[in-house]
Amino acid sequence: MSTTQRSESMNTFFDGYVHAKTNLKEFVDQLENTLKKKIENENAADFHSFSVTIPCISRSPTEKRFHDLYTNAKFKEVQLQITGIIDMNRKLNKSDGAVKTYLVEDEVRFEEFIKLVTHSVDFSEGDAAAKCSCGLFQMRGILCRHILAVFKCNEIKILPDSYILDRWRKDIKRQYTLIRSSYDVGE
Repeated sequence: MSTTQRSESMNTFFDGYVHAKTNLKEFVDQLENTLKKKIENENAADFHSFSVTIPCISRSPTEKRFHDLYTNAKFKEVQLQITGIIDMNRKLNKSDGAVKTYLVEDEVRFEEFIKLVTHSVDFSEGDAAAKCSCGLFQMRGILCRHILAVFKCNEIKILPDSYILDRWRKDIKRQYTLIRSSYDVGE
C-alpha cells in the first residue's frame, strides 16, 4: 500500500468526524465515535449476513462455499468475479512440471470503452495453488475471475482453504468489537 493510498484510507476513515481545526481532545472524542460507529456497522452487517440470504447464481460448489462462509458484502464481490468467468478466454502458455502458466484474456470496460487485457496465472496442480498478475487476491482478499477460470478448466471443484480468509467469514466474531471503551460505561 503506497503512502497516498494510506493517506486516502485514513481520510475516508475520519471523513465527517474531524477537520483541519480539530483539537486533540475533540480528536480523541471523535476517534471513539468513529470506532463505535465502525463496530455498530460491522455488527449490523454481521446480523444482516445471518438473517438475509443472497441466492447463488450458479450451481458451482465454489460459489456455494463462499455463500455459506462469507458475509453478504464479500459474497457479492465474489459473485461479480464468478459472473466474469463467462467471457474469459484462457490459453495454456507453458507447462513446467506441475506448474502451468495460463494467459487469460479479459475485457475491461470503462463507460463506453472496452480494452482487452491479458493476465498471467500460474497454477500448481499439486496443491491447487494459483497466483494471478492482476493481484486481486493479494490486494483485496478475494479470488479474481482469472484464477477462478483456471480452476474451472482444471476441474478444481473443492477450493483450497488458503483462499477462504477468516476476515471475510460471517461465523467469526471480530475481536476488536469486544474491546471496552469509555462509551461502554453507560451500558
